[in-house]
Amino acid sequence: MLISHLERLGLVCPSCRAYGRAAPRLGLGTMIQVDSTRWGDDLIEGVLVCPACMREHPILDGVVVAVANIASWAEHQGDAVLRRHDLSPITEGMLGDALGRGGSFDKERHDLSTYGQAHWGDRAELDPLPAAGRMADLVATATATLPAPPAGVWLDAGCSVGRGSLELAAAGAELVVGVDLNMAMLRRAEQARRTGVATWPRRRVGQVFDPGRATCDDLPRDRVAFVCGDVGVLPFADASFAGALSLNVLDCVPSPVGHLGELGRVVADAGAVLLSTPYDWATNASAMEQWLGGHSQRGDHRGASEPELRRLLSAELAAGIDTGLTIAAERDDVPWHLTLNARSTMHYRLHLLRLARTPRPA
Repeated sequence: MLISHLERLGLVCPSCRAYGRAAPRLGLGTMIQVDSTRWGDDLIEGVLVCPACMREHPILDGVVVAVANIASWAEHQGDAVLRRHDLSPITEGMLGDALGRGGSFDKERHDLSTYGQAHWGDRAELDPLPAAGRMADLVATATATLPAPPAGVWLDAGCSVGRGSLELAAAGAELVVGVDLNMAMLRRAEQARRTGVATWPRRRVGQVFDPGRATCDDLPRDRVAFVCGDVGVLPFADASFAGALSLNVLDCVPSPVGHLGELGRVVADAGAVLLSTPYDWATNASAMEQWLGGHSQRGDHRGASEPELRRLLSAELAAGIDTGLTIAAERDDVPWHLTLNARSTMHYRLHLLRLARTPRPA
């Protein structure tokens, strides 16, 4: 992350936020490694410190780790952080065969393949995929709902391997910060930002993966930064962003309503939130009672999610929930394609909404 971007974003302590305390800005405690070859102030490794609770937050491979509980995060993400990335595809494939199915390395490769293809497959050097239904196409469709191109500082919540953040900067945003909890994904995003080359394992069949590669040096990489954080406890002050993306995240978080509330909190008055979702609810992501629809088919809407989301965003005060967001525009049946292997692709039909941030009370 560029030091100038770090200073501008003014990350606040997520630990203090999570415990309901005033959250001061994180201060730069130690700079361990800085890359000055391209932009002059690219911070690769370092430490941020909260001046109140004194918790330390590492900067790893250019990604700021700003989570409330660093010990819990390390327990789940430690393998991805410590895993080496300098092995040849041959050696990596041999070890992947030996490790077999079900472990953290296997899940990481499968997830990177699926989302690497969705984000970068249309630019792949070998066997490129159609652009329709992929990330660049989805960002273009979402930003087309805006009355004017995006401007100012934007958030990309649930950025995965980072294509959406780069495309949002290309569409006009002055600075985009992508936030995700998955360090393996963020490492690929940061690699693309820093080098102009995106790489990912491309699953062909079973445990057979081919190397995927795409160049992205034509995108405005100097206007993007990545943060490892929880989209339910964002490490940013109120009204920090002119707008936010949340593409296919709502059904992947423990609290969908909490995620909407955080988006409404960090977006400035009259700002926009571009949100899409396939409503693909699953209990391994969120408990059923947290879903927006997807159950209780005996009600007026027979368990449909779309009217439940509309109700939440139109009558939230009456329901005792204030996200600060209202629906400004909608589009349904937006395509989204996830490639599982060379012969299998999942086709989703997304519900896409542009949400407006209502003015805060004086």
